[in-house]
Amino acid sequence: MKKQTGFVLGLILALIVVIFAIMNVETIAINFGFAKVELPLILILLICLVLGALIAVLLSTGTTMSLKRQAKQTQKELATLKENQQEQIAAAVTKAQADAQTQIESQSKTISELQEQLAQLQNDQPTA
Repeated sequence: MKKQTGFVLGLILALIVVIFAIMNVETIAINFGFAKVELPLILILLICLVLGALIAVLLSTGTTMSLKRQAKQTQKELATLKENQQEQIAAAVTKAQADAQTQIESQSKTISELQEQLAQLQNDQPTA
């Protein structure tokens, strides 16, 4: 549907340009100071239109290139930050695992000591 709409709008625009060209066929003299040129008005208008479009493209190309360069740099920074974040997460997980293992060993030692004390107390008590 969008292609058809674009095609119809293109035809309408082309028709308007053709009608405009037919209505503006008079010859106009342009004085550049060092030369004088006589061209049909529509040709002068089309030349000005093309020159304006060319200038707009040239001006926007610099901005577009700058934005692309900035986007590329931002992507690199994002990748670096993600990598650093993954490294920090891995380090934090390793540290947490080591701390947990230390706590487990400490508590296992405490449990063993308490079990020994309990066994010793049970052996020391006279049987009734």
